[in-house]
Amino acid sequence: MEKVGMVGSGAMGLALLERLKLAGVNDGICYDVYGPALDSARALSYRGASSAAEVAKQATLIDIAVRTDQDMLDCVLGANGVLDSAQAGTLLLLHSSVLSDTVKKVAAVARAKGIHAVDACMTGVPDTVRAGNLSFVVGGRDEDVERAKPHLLKMSKEVFHMGPIGTGAVGKLIKNMLGGAETLIVHEAIQIGVAGGIPYPKALEMMRRIGHNSVLNRWQRTFDPSGSDPLPRSVAAIRSQCIE
Repeated sequence: MEKVGMVGSGAMGLALLERLKLAGVNDGICYDVYGPALDSARALSYRGASSAAEVAKQATLIDIAVRTDQDMLDCVLGANGVLDSAQAGTLLLLHSSVLSDTVKKVAAVARAKGIHAVDACMTGVPDTVRAGNLSFVVGGRDEDVERAKPHLLKMSKEVFHMGPIGTGAVGKLIKNMLGGAETLIVHEAIQIGVAGGIPYPKALEMMRRIGHNSVLNRWQRTFDPSGSDPLPRSVAAIRSQCIE
């Protein structure tokens, strides 16, 4: 049976711990550099540790939910970090929204010590986690992802395995990019409405209620599902005609 550890019990880490608690995971050890965050984990009856290294001494599966790339490097590779004391065969679950290069660096150093890693990025906010609607976008070896999946599904509704290590971070990046792009496009749309005499709250409510058939709901018709050409089919057809 896996022994669970958590490094980072801030807003997202605490929400993950709450889901684990609901799933019956009552024994685990946690660490956070911020005392009140660690106290919140203790309030859920999880044991507190004095360092990330202490967590690694007692866990075979370690969730890492820290804020920045530097935090990730420090808590895993730094002094009193996870790799100071993790045993060979330990699996690290890197949940933070960090660069793919950061994930690969951590995984490479871990691999040299016989420790496995996957980047299991979270696509939601704490309330999403608590509602049970979180999805994980994951990169890593097939066997590592399969090992992680039962644990991840205790905290989420689904797990998307994107490919090798680092692809979870890339998947999270493009998901965030899509959300940001949608916001900008909606802003441009309501500007057209305002110019034409429509108050923008009415335009927003109209779009919310009527909606639109997103290209993502029919992507197999718009893009080549074989994976051989990422251009939309209409653009590919025009390109082909120009070449001819």
